[in-house]
Amino acid sequence: MRPFFTPLCVRLYALLALFLALFYAWPHVLRSEWNRERLYGQLLSGNNKERLAAGEQLAAHGGREQLQRALQSDSASIRTVAISALFDIWVAQEGEEAALLLQVAGNSIEQKNIRGALNHLTRLTRMHPFFAEGWNRRATLLWQLGQVEQSLADCRKAVLLDPDHFGAWQGMGLCQVRLGDLPAAQKAFQQALRLIPHDRQTQRYLRWAEDTLKREKLRQPKQPEPMGELV
Repeated sequence: MRPFFTPLCVRLYALLALFLALFYAWPHVLRSEWNRERLYGQLLSGNNKERLAAGEQLAAHGGREQLQRALQSDSASIRTVAISALFDIWVAQEGEEAALLLQVAGNSIEQKNIRGALNHLTRLTRMHPFFAEGWNRRATLLWQLGQVEQSLADCRKAVLLDPDHFGAWQGMGLCQVRLGDLPAAQKAFQQALRLIPHDRQTQRYLRWAEDTLKREKLRQPKQPEPMGELV
């Protein structure tokens, strides 16, 4: 009988063990901080194709913190990739069922079935009450239907669940403008700009709110200074 542990067999077993170790360790490597930072560097310095690939990989491997950092970049193309990847994370964070309901609601909107879309999103928020993007999507639809107070309530739920959801902060600010609460709108736009400081539309909203508040303050009659009693 030939010996079982010949030199060739030993080498083959070693290669097999190495392959199995790499096979099981690879998912952990992909989600490691080292790999996410490597992809972040590729997002910042790569060409357009490399940036898109880096954004997709960061979304797939838990690179939310790196993508949020990329929103601070001076490059519009980097920010666009980061925003798209963050939306992918938001949509997928509650699982396939929630993502499918979002898609069904989106299809209803494309077919002009707004009430049907609202029913789907209401069902989604009931089934997945901790899904920030579900509340944000329903807030957007309620805004379009003119139900501003209900939209504001959904925006508040979205940012409570995910304080870094800049879309919900923007929506909250718009609702508060419509409701006439400019100080609250100002704070909401400031929160959005903390996350997306280069967003020109939000910058314009904030400037308008600040300028309007200044004009209103100037129009207010000056209150007389309180006179203390002489002792």
